[in-house]
Amino acid sequence: MKNLYLVAISMLLFSCQQQRVEVLHDKAKTISIIKTNLEAQKLAWNAGDIPTFMEHYWKSDSMAFMSKTGVRYGWQETLDAYKAGYPTQKEMGTLEFEVKKLDILSVDAAYMLGSWNLERDTLDVGGHFSLIWKKVDGQWVIVTDHTS
Repeated sequence: MKNLYLVAISMLLFSCQQQRVEVLHDKAKTISIIKTNLEAQKLAWNAGDIPTFMEHYWKSDSMAFMSKTGVRYGWQETLDAYKAGYPTQKEMGTLEFEVKKLDILSVDAAYMLGSWNLERDTLDVGGHFSLIWKKVDGQWVIVTDHTS
């Protein structure tokens, strides 16, 4: 009987360890996907392609974008504001991101802190951002963006 308990406990501990490894693997995979999405945004921006840059935002009226001018809701409204604020590739400049922190909060939510810089012919600008990423319909997208 003692041996049966030892086998059961061993199986339970092995099972817990296996689940922990899977969770760590999923976190690493999620981090990789989100960082890849951010890199794709940078490449699209630097190519002057705002619509492709916006592909990694949640296409919803509930998507929120906050900046020094206030809060804007909606994917389309954010796209329109980007197009109005950066009408030419020259004004868009060259974008760089630096991720300072990326926390996986759950299987479908993540929080990112970072900085951004636009190098332009006229005036370089930069600041910081916080992003809430969510897995929606199997894709990791930005649901809230606070950029200053």
